[in-house]
Amino acid sequence: EIAQCLVGSEMCIRDRVNDMLKYELKKYILKPSLLICIIVLILLNFVKVFELYYYTGGGRAVLSGNAVQGTDILYDKYSGKITDEKINGLKTELANAEQMLKEYGIIEEPIEGTYCGYPYGDVNLFKDLISSYEYAILYSNKSAEITENARANAEFYSDKCRYEYRLSKLYEDCYKGRSLDGYYQSEGHKAIFDYKFSALLSMFIIVLAISPIVSKEYVIGYNKLISSSGKRGSVMLAKLTAAAIFTFAVTLILFASDMVYFQLIYGFDGFSAPIYALQEFEMCPFNITLFGTLVITFVLRLVFLLMFTFLVTAVSSFCKNDIISMVVSVAAGFLLVIGSELLPGVLNPTTLIGSTELFTNMNVCNILDLPVFNVVVTLSEVILLAVVFAVVSVRRGMKCC
Repeated sequence: EIAQCLVGSEMCIRDRVNDMLKYELKKYILKPSLLICIIVLILLNFVKVFELYYYTGGGRAVLSGNAVQGTDILYDKYSGKITDEKINGLKTELANAEQMLKEYGIIEEPIEGTYCGYPYGDVNLFKDLISSYEYAILYSNKSAEITENARANAEFYSDKCRYEYRLSKLYEDCYKGRSLDGYYQSEGHKAIFDYKFSALLSMFIIVLAISPIVSKEYVIGYNKLISSSGKRGSVMLAKLTAAAIFTFAVTLILFASDMVYFQLIYGFDGFSAPIYALQEFEMCPFNITLFGTLVITFVLRLVFLLMFTFLVTAVSSFCKNDIISMVVSVAAGFLLVIGSELLPGVLNPTTLIGSTELFTNMNVCNILDLPVFNVVVTLSEVILLAVVFAVVSVRRGMKCC
């Protein structure tokens, strides 16, 4: 009988917690006005992605008629696994393009028989492709050279400097045994790894939804009711949980919209290829695939936005007016984004929402003579801040509600 009572009590408590969570979600988040706002911002996100493509990704040339879809045919033909057949085909087509360039010279109107409409354009495209092939073929040599230099440095510093020895060993472990056998387009991946606008939209939506989550209780007078019920702690935990669930959903939706838009406009290629298959990331210290890099990009953004969400809940717990809470939350977000530019990269929380810097070089810092990746330090800092803001929200909210 005692066991049945305990089980019944646990189920009752669980049901109450679930009811409070559903109530908080319905009260502050699942509102038609907020859902409409999210849809509008998703459309705005598409406009921004297309603007980025138009000015930096060749979209202007496509729309003006200076390029044709033949370039996509060319990349589809030679991307993927590198073979002798593709290498010979590239050499032959380059020779043909150079011969056509001699015949026609620099022309103003596009002609038939070319990939991009102009012989000089084809010559440049083939040279770029050959350069990318050379990078992939020779990458194993570069990897071996880095590994050998790191091994030599480790031997030199083995009895001289503990940190330099460990750093050299880290280089050796990260770069040894690398090789490439394929070529993949990089424009889409480069663009999405450094795309931050959707994260800013997420911050804006979080402010709209979460900033009144505690302060609104004062406006409608529910703070006294919560206080008299003796459930202030449960209510605050329900509020934080609802805020976290909402942040995860918003981050996932906007990041998914990024993926869809960049796929439609740029196109992704080689999800299973290592990140260093893209020449821009040849010095990336992490042996991860391009798909894995996208997953990590999402996770890092989510951690940053959860930290910002708990910052907003902390602000809301100190404010007795929802308008003031929203204004202060916007100001806090502005200071977080603008002020972080003054911080060193390892202490800058916003580096988590633009991950190109994290993947392009071996960025480490010395912590107790141990080389630690900057991203680990930054991630730890942001997680710590998130915990601090969550604790402040709960403690302050329990005093006020």
